[in-house]
Amino acid sequence: MLRKNFLLSGLLLVALSVLPLAALAKDNVEQVGEYEIYYDVLPTSFLNPQVAQGYGVVRSKGQGMVRVTVLRHLADGTSEAVKARVSGYAGNLAGQLNGLSFHTHEVGQNQGIFNLATFRFANDDPMRFNLRVTYDSKKPAHELAFIRRLYMD
Repeated sequence: MLRKNFLLSGLLLVALSVLPLAALAKDNVEQVGEYEIYYDVLPTSFLNPQVAQGYGVVRSKGQGMVRVTVLRHLADGTSEAVKARVSGYAGNLAGQLNGLSFHTHEVGQNQGIFNLATFRFANDDPMRFNLRVTYDSKKPAHELAFIRRLYMD
């Protein structure tokens, strides 16, 4: 059911990836116990204009977005979306950092939840992301660090 609702909200984007989470590359997920943290980064210019407007995202060359989704695997083999808190920053490899302001978006009623932040980028410049994902208030935040390179279309 969760996967179906991701597809229904898939107009959110073919690019924003509220597509089935299995469609994401394996290097865009981290397993932490019973939780999976999915993340993706892309230019906002890839978004459909209506989708971008619906989520308050400005479509622009040089504007990127990072999305984080957390799922918890249940004993019956299904997964449920988790309302996580995400904070962090993005920057270039020269050490110039910018804080990210994440906003939580829910798809339907408890059917999908993701955190979204936007940032500026230079064409073909590697971006370093350092995020803290809190998925369980009784556990420490998970540190997520990765580098992505974005291109202007």
